[in-house]
Amino acid sequence: MPKQQLSNYCVAEITDTRIILVDRDEGRSVTNDAERVVRQLDESIRGGIGHRKVYYRDTDGRFDELITEGGRFVRFSPCTEGQQHQLSAVLGTVSL
Repeated sequence: MPKQQLSNYCVAEITDTRIILVDRDEGRSVTNDAERVVRQLDESIRGGIGHRKVYYRDTDGRFDELITEGGRFVRFSPCTEGQQHQLSAVLGTVSL
C-alpha cells in the first residue's frame, strides 16, 4: 500500500481571534485533509485553537473557513466576498 501524502500548508497568521492558513498545493489539499490539519493546529498552538476562527486559502486562491468545535473539524463555510478581500489584504502584508 503506497504511503498517503499529507497536506502541506503554512500558517500565515495567528491572532487572538483567527488563524490563516495557505495551502501550498503539495500532497493532499487542506480541503481533503481538513480533519488532520485542524487536529495538528490544535495540538501545536499553545492553548489550542480555542475560539479562534480558522481560515485557509485554497489552491485556487479562494478563502474558506474550517469550522471547529473543541479542536475538531466540523464543516466548511465559504467566505463572503468581503471576507475574501479582507483576508487577501492581510496576506498581502505577510511574508509567506
